[in-house]
Amino acid sequence: MAPSPHRFFFLLLVAAIAVAASLPATAGQNMTDAEALMQLKKSFTNSSSLSSWLITSKDGNNSPCAPGSHEWHGVVCTRGMVTGLRLNGLQLGGTIDVDALASFPGLRSVSFARNNFSGPLPAFHQLTALKSMYLSGNQFSGSIPDDFFSNLSHLKKLWLNGNQLSGTIPASIVQATSLLELHLDRNAFTGELPAVPPPALKSFNVSGNDLDGVVPEAFRKFDAGRFGSNEYLCYVPTHEKPCKRAQTVANSSRRVIMVFATLLVSAVVMTIALRACSSEPSRVRNFDSARGDMEGLEEKPPVYMVKQASTTQKRSSSWLGRRAGSSLGLGHRRAASAAKVDELSSRSAGDLVIVNDCKGVFGLTDLMKAAAEVIGSGGLGSAYKAVMANGVAVVVKRARDMNRATKDAFEAEMKRLGAMRHANLLPPLAYHYRKDEKLLVYEYIPKGSLLYVLHGDRGMDYAALDWPMRLKVAVGIARGTAFLHTALASHEVPHGNLKSANVLLAPDFEPLLVDFGFSGLINHIQSPHSMFAHRAPECVAGHLVCAKADVYCLGIVLLELLTGKFPAQYLHNAKGGTDLVMWATSAMDDGFERDLFDPAIVTTWKFALPDMTRLMQVAVDCVKMDLEKRPDMKEAAARVEEVAAAALATVRERQEEADSEGSTRSGDGASRSSHAAYVRDGSIQRITNVGERSSRRGSNDYSYGIS
Repeated sequence: MAPSPHRFFFLLLVAAIAVAASLPATAGQNMTDAEALMQLKKSFTNSSSLSSWLITSKDGNNSPCAPGSHEWHGVVCTRGMVTGLRLNGLQLGGTIDVDALASFPGLRSVSFARNNFSGPLPAFHQLTALKSMYLSGNQFSGSIPDDFFSNLSHLKKLWLNGNQLSGTIPASIVQATSLLELHLDRNAFTGELPAVPPPALKSFNVSGNDLDGVVPEAFRKFDAGRFGSNEYLCYVPTHEKPCKRAQTVANSSRRVIMVFATLLVSAVVMTIALRACSSEPSRVRNFDSARGDMEGLEEKPPVYMVKQASTTQKRSSSWLGRRAGSSLGLGHRRAASAAKVDELSSRSAGDLVIVNDCKGVFGLTDLMKAAAEVIGSGGLGSAYKAVMANGVAVVVKRARDMNRATKDAFEAEMKRLGAMRHANLLPPLAYHYRKDEKLLVYEYIPKGSLLYVLHGDRGMDYAALDWPMRLKVAVGIARGTAFLHTALASHEVPHGNLKSANVLLAPDFEPLLVDFGFSGLINHIQSPHSMFAHRAPECVAGHLVCAKADVYCLGIVLLELLTGKFPAQYLHNAKGGTDLVMWATSAMDDGFERDLFDPAIVTTWKFALPDMTRLMQVAVDCVKMDLEKRPDMKEAAARVEEVAAAALATVRERQEEADSEGSTRSGDGASRSSHAAYVRDGSIQRITNVGERSSRRGSNDYSYGIS
């Protein structure tokens, strides 16, 4: 039987609608890679860091991955296809256009970590071929959709830590059968954990949330610390920790008690008032008598009132007996000398362990009785300068979160660090062990840190930091770090916290590295940002920290020395400072390296520009995103020494030429004088931009080496 004309027309109409509906998708899929990247860029705010994302007449319709195409920052290519986007730490905001990402059939990895994205989590679950998503350190909020993991069977790594996500963890995670790493820590997730984890899961972290209930048996293969800082999440319910909230009941009980107490107080007052009125026949009441009644009421409070703590309990007036962040505050403020030591301090007085006796032998009581001032605070805690009765000045650091190792392992490591001897290291003098807090004692270095000299008040010390002196500092830092990479080769990262705040300057400007060798002692789950090595790109992308993270840190310090700029990499929120890695890499690639250098040294040492450029190249090689392309520490140190030796030879040649020409002032001396004059005359901006100024006002760690 032939179909009726009406039915045939209806089928044609349905087919036409289907074709029309598919046209937008087809158009989207037909976008070139360059067009898709430009569409993605349009969805961002503050995208100036992606200035290399542009379609030039030279490139035409070529893919960013085509041979000869200009570099598109953060775009990873494999066999001519876009396979990854590494856009972490670029201060990007706005939204993330998932439709544009869907235009890349070969896309396997995206990293938007440490940016300023906010709002609901983008629909990344539509990108079913993705293997890695790194979205840490943003402000994504709201809940994860229940079906988020349903079609992500290829996903291996998902990092959502350090956001503001809430709601429950979707049970659909079990459908992500290839998932190896899932990091959800430092959010606001609530509810219970799913019954079972994904079958292939190897790395898991939900610490720092608001989860409750009992940890399911299938999750107990992970370390207990991965579940920490969840008040109502536990392994076994007990009377003290029932694993369940009782807020509603508790609040109701408090309200009942408060109402009852209020009524009872009112009744007592009314009774007293009525009794007073009835006992006085006259309408005129004696005021003194009434006052006596009221005084009696104050002296004998009702028994149901909370009894205040006794004022006879001993209080410590010792600065060391107070918690960090107490009334001492921050900055240079004197603390009173300790007249008495509380009972706890007295019991601990003999527990100071000397590991380096170059400043003599002293005890905890000597420190507690010392006049002290706060000189800074950082990721590990606060630091104090303490001048003991014998005149010896030391720095005492109150370190938190150094509880990764056992007490025996901690003591063995401190003795090892204290015994180290190198011209560019400042080892600890002593330590005091407490379970929740450790005290580390160092020699006090008056000149302070390289960070302070470069970015502080810019006085005489900054004026003395000319080109030869900066070479000396660079060589000393490289030598000290290279020594650590030999002496502590067994550590996952030998220094671990190399930054200009942890480079102190001796009176002759010889650099002294502090706070090294702590990688095995610090609990990075509790204090993830306390060590600068963990901000290397590979660590942000989720890989374990390794020795080449120190090389990245060395590169940042070299860039800081050469540019005189405050690195944005030192700031947790990346607001302020200068992204030295991006700036230096782009300028070197474009041939504008001269714009990078600190005007204070360029103006007075113009002949040294080729040497400055060679040292800048070493720094840029040290901060490469791909750690395989970075030199190891031994090679990096050798290159720094080689450049410095050649540069100083050039300085000496210029000096000899000036002397031979009968100059009244040697070339070196003239350069030093003009450098000092440059600083003195205020030709340099005291602080380079508003972002740096505001960031430094909120920073307390640059006056001395504070972790």
